[in-house]
Amino acid sequence: MSKKIFRAMGSLVLFTVLFFALLFGLIFSNTFGSKMQDSLKSLRVSMIAPSGEVVFDNLADPSTLENHGDRPEVVEAIKKGSGESKRFSATILETTYYYAKKMDDGNILRLSVTANSIQTLLTTFIPLVLICLVVAFFMAYFLAKTLTKRITEPINHVDLDHPTLEEYEELLPFFKKIESQKLALNDQLIELKQRTRTITTITENMKEGLLLLDEKGNILLTNDSLRHILHMENLLNVPFIEVYREQHFIENVKKCLKGEKSEMVISFPPDFYQVYFNPVKENGRLQGAVILFINNTQHFLAETQRKEFSANVSHELKTPLTTISVISEMLGEGSVKEKDIQPFAKKIQTQTKRLLNIIEDIIKLAEFDEGKGQQDFSVFNLNKLVQKVVDHLKEKSEKNQVKVTLVAEKVIYLTGNEQMIDELLYNLLDNGIKYNQKSGTVTITLKETSTSVKIIVKDTGIGIESKDFQRIFERFYRVDKSHSKKIGGTGLGLSIVKHIVEFHQGSIKVESQSTGTTFTVVLPKS
Repeated sequence: MSKKIFRAMGSLVLFTVLFFALLFGLIFSNTFGSKMQDSLKSLRVSMIAPSGEVVFDNLADPSTLENHGDRPEVVEAIKKGSGESKRFSATILETTYYYAKKMDDGNILRLSVTANSIQTLLTTFIPLVLICLVVAFFMAYFLAKTLTKRITEPINHVDLDHPTLEEYEELLPFFKKIESQKLALNDQLIELKQRTRTITTITENMKEGLLLLDEKGNILLTNDSLRHILHMENLLNVPFIEVYREQHFIENVKKCLKGEKSEMVISFPPDFYQVYFNPVKENGRLQGAVILFINNTQHFLAETQRKEFSANVSHELKTPLTTISVISEMLGEGSVKEKDIQPFAKKIQTQTKRLLNIIEDIIKLAEFDEGKGQQDFSVFNLNKLVQKVVDHLKEKSEKNQVKVTLVAEKVIYLTGNEQMIDELLYNLLDNGIKYNQKSGTVTITLKETSTSVKIIVKDTGIGIESKDFQRIFERFYRVDKSHSKKIGGTGLGLSIVKHIVEFHQGSIKVESQSTGTTFTVVLPKS
């Protein structure tokens, strides 16, 4: 390749030089000759005697000319044999050049020419030279362009996938290097795409909301969870404060973009999210921020329930303990009459039993929360278990004048924790009896399908308003607190029922109107 370029450039330079020299020579020979002839016509010739007297002059009468013995060129010629000088004439505004030569006979031959003749020659000659240069430039440009195209054409049309350049063997290592780098880049690009797909798959399938911001607070990345949480579109390179304007959140974003970590809780009803703000730094320089939205609803609700539970437990335990404490103190001080000791003792017994019931129910709920009891699954006769619970509550139902009836078309066998199902049945039937009216009824119906068993408990009691349907399963929640105080109870029965149903992976539904309530429990057959 280098040889080809050298030959091409050498040929171009040589052609240009020769062309310019030839053209310049032709123009110079024709123009300079004619101009020199014109210049010779204006040449002044004088013959001066040693005394300075002008003997001959081709342009003037010698008798009219003054003595030239003091002329510098004449003086120098007499002394040295030749002399020259130039003088500017203020009259004709021209410079004249003189040359004097001492002849063998002692006379001085002097030649003179004005600058006007020389300038005329130059002004005539220079444009011709410029024209030659311009022509030579365009010729060189055209030839250079043609040669460049001819040299680069094989390179421009080379197949980089299969490089073969017989004309330029020097470039083969270069193209092979390009090919190897291309293969390396392709491998890196494939790996980068795979990583991008992996990251995208991970972020888009995250339950947590992910938000990436640059150092200016513009959105770099959002995942599907975040867009769902904030009800926003997939926006990129947009200031986040234009998308979500919650003041506390914006303040935390600004802190994060200054290098501070922080966290906060944001509510998007019915969910609660713990939001973590983490600055991203590289070599000590802030690059942006990573903001993570973690759904903390269960924890938040559990914490709320824990606080409510603690408050409720304290309240429920305080009443019987206060009663027991006061009566015990009175008995201890001997301020109780002998006839009142037995009634007071019964009150202590009643309140103690109430405390034990509350504690037992709390222990049961704790066991459910810990997931205990699954190892006790067995197959049992559900009809017998229901009848057992009905018989256990017979005294209470007769006392409240409530009739309890079992309706079942056939014997049903259920796989589950028999003790838990016993507890479930007891609580539902006990509530049906307690919250019923005189001469009321409680009907428990058993049904079986190919995949599940239904337990339906229907009473004719006081009923439950629809607004309370979701809350009746909360711990210590009572629909009618004044009525509940009269009939007793811990307020944990339905909460225990719900935990038992969920433990067996079943469902429970409540229906009620102005009077009467129906609980439908569906348990899977397994």
